[in-house]
Amino acid sequence: MCRFTLVSMIVSIVAIASFSAHAESDESEMAPEKSRIPGWFRVDTDSLGTHFLIGATHSVGGLSLESNIFIDDTIGEFDLGISIPAVKGDSFSLTLLPMLGLGYDFAAPDGPLAVYPHLFVFMPAGKLFLKSWTIGTLYSMFDEDKFNEVYTRNYITYSLNKTLAIGPQVEAVFVGGGVGLVSFVLGPRINIGYGENNTLGILVGYDTKKDEEQTGLTGRLSFTRRW
Repeated sequence: MCRFTLVSMIVSIVAIASFSAHAESDESEMAPEKSRIPGWFRVDTDSLGTHFLIGATHSVGGLSLESNIFIDDTIGEFDLGISIPAVKGDSFSLTLLPMLGLGYDFAAPDGPLAVYPHLFVFMPAGKLFLKSWTIGTLYSMFDEDKFNEVYTRNYITYSLNKTLAIGPQVEAVFVGGGVGLVSFVLGPRINIGYGENNTLGILVGYDTKKDEEQTGLTGRLSFTRRW
């Protein structure tokens, strides 16, 4: 009953937010110049496979409503959150983005897979840019036999010019149930301008939690398109 209530609450929040965004879009149909909705698309390839992410920003009642869609094989996830401008300035700003998501494995007979609380932090400061992402995967909401996980990805880059930015990146994976830290990756990150509104991200990392017979070398290729 608790699980059904939780799913119903998340679906209701998403439905209300979507209705509000749709209604606002309908009202602005007569003014196309004001109806543009910022969006983005990203594809990542790393040790876990290839993942597709799509996001958009809707202005609802003066708030910046952010939504993400994550697609991985038969798993689909929808996340919803509100962007909070904690600090706003010409040379420095800090934005917090808490989100909550619900994932389904469409190949499984049991429906919901996990609940995903997120926290994004964005901090542009001149030529420096910091991004921090922490996500929890709460499997135990629907399967008590699965351990929950926490994943964090953090990097800071320095823009050498309009095309190239470099800096360090750190990632970690924690698993509950007494398992603890199972992956800790660090290495250089390079962001390359890949045409207008496109970015190619390259991570070359080393996993300090590797097995003895493994080299520990890992990484990720990311392509992001914004509009």
